[in-house]
Amino acid sequence: MTYRGHVKNGQITLDESAQLPEGAKVNVEVQEPGSRITHPRVRIKPRKFNPIHMPGPSLADELVQDRR
Repeated sequence: MTYRGHVKNGQITLDESAQLPEGAKVNVEVQEPGSRITHPRVRIKPRKFNPIHMPGPSLADELVQDRR
């Protein structure tokens, strides 16, 4: 599980409350200032796009005809 936080007065303060047992071992990873932080629990689902069917020849068809 990943928690985000910040350093305040030399102490690490979590942005969310965490129910961690006393003596739990943790890893701290420092993010560079201005770096984009990605949250591992956030997943972006790819969108499906339906093609648009236009009447008449497509641009690709017109380009092929122009080269002939």
